[in-house]
Amino acid sequence: MTTAQIITLLNHISAAPDFRAAAIYSRLSRLLEAPAPANSCLLLGAVGAVIRDIASELDLPCVPIGATGNLGIEIGDPTAELDLLVSAHMDRPCFRVLDLRERSLYPLCAIRVPGAEYECEGVALRYTGEELAVAARGSLHFRKSDGDCHISFRPDAGELRWGDTVAMRVAPELRDGLVLGAGLDNAIGVLLALLSAQALSKFAPDAIARRKILFAFTDQEEGPPIGLFGQGASRLAHVLPPPRLGFINIDGHNIDEKTSHRPGVGASHAFVSGAGRGSVVPLDYQALAESLAEAVNRARPGTARLNYSYVSRSDDMLLATWSRPVGLTGVIVANAHTTEEAAALNDIVAAAHWIPAFIRQVL
Repeated sequence: MTTAQIITLLNHISAAPDFRAAAIYSRLSRLLEAPAPANSCLLLGAVGAVIRDIASELDLPCVPIGATGNLGIEIGDPTAELDLLVSAHMDRPCFRVLDLRERSLYPLCAIRVPGAEYECEGVALRYTGEELAVAARGSLHFRKSDGDCHISFRPDAGELRWGDTVAMRVAPELRDGLVLGAGLDNAIGVLLALLSAQALSKFAPDAIARRKILFAFTDQEEGPPIGLFGQGASRLAHVLPPPRLGFINIDGHNIDEKTSHRPGVGASHAFVSGAGRGSVVPLDYQALAESLAEAVNRARPGTARLNYSYVSRSDDMLLATWSRPVGLTGVIVANAHTTEEAAALNDIVAAAHWIPAFIRQVL
């Protein structure tokens, strides 16, 4: 991709109403308001329905991928072999009942507890009839003791039952340029995947005319540190042939104060996950991202920041056993897996410019 093509693509994205900050925040809020329980994101009443609604608004075909529990958007040449997979997970941190009498819970995800005790709003989710519904509302309590974290749910309305999935709940808020709320990891990644699919379809049709790109919204990515991340992504890999080029994973990235890698630096683009405990991007694709970031930042200052520090493990772990990771990208999310999650809205806008440019360059 030439410098002129980069500038043209960035200018088209900047001028499009769907890529303006207000539109991005509006759609992100809709995703955050929707329940996203592990392995149930495609149920009526859950986040998968919102993803399909937004895809329809963006004129994108979004359908379930077989029986994998994932959603997909395919763009480009439908007769071609798969060239590239772009993944972002739908599910968010949640909990299941450990002891109903004590209303204690165990996590289905890696959790973070600020301080010795922590309390936030929560909801108990249950499948009733033909859809997912909120069966109880109340408060989630976290307490650290003897090196362990004790979690409980106290209902204020409704009742907790065996089999319920409990999730953190807080209304999203925009304050001083920061989006605040629970579930930014990975509602942001989902929205960026949707916007990237639209940008390439509308503004780079020649680039994808003889290529096939699948944007996959995976379920059951979240897992405890000693468990298995990316189970939905693993099921996806079992039904698809490996893409010709590899895959790009869009997810939240962690703050690293030592390198000033925090909200406000633009899109975050990384090359190694989990400090070597996850996947590793080949050096040629690292070099591609480095040269592209230089060109993109000249045309649109502050668009992309290369991340050479710690990046959480995600779907990339199991996808990397099936195909090559060619990019680990997203935005910095502070206080992940709490109700104080925060990300800079301008970073999300920047990533909506960077990711389509990177995909275009990879193709």
